[in-house]
Amino acid sequence: MKRVSTFIVLLLTAAAMKPANGFSCVEAKLSLLACLPFLTSSQESPSSACCNAVSNVRASAPTKPELREACQCLTAAVGEFPNLDKDRAIQLPELCNVDVGFPLTKDIDCNTISL
Repeated sequence: MKRVSTFIVLLLTAAAMKPANGFSCVEAKLSLLACLPFLTSSQESPSSACCNAVSNVRASAPTKPELREACQCLTAAVGEFPNLDKDRAIQLPELCNVDVGFPLTKDIDCNTISL
């Protein structure tokens, strides 16, 4: 029960922090939790929920500044999970047929991204 309560608090926090328009790092990270089974090698391919999350994250960053913010957020997130398969993180957008505009790796300079 405590775990569910913590998750609900995180969702409410994310909703409160989301700008009226634009990219929300907290919301993106929460939505991409659906991808963890694939990214940690416990699932062979990304689920439809995961791919929907990838697509939604990309759609939430339509401008160059938002895309760079998404890049900084997600590349930092990749580095936060020690058991994350880095090759799978790089493959994820392609497997979901989503061009996120940058590779999901912590080794990218997000300032070089262009639309």
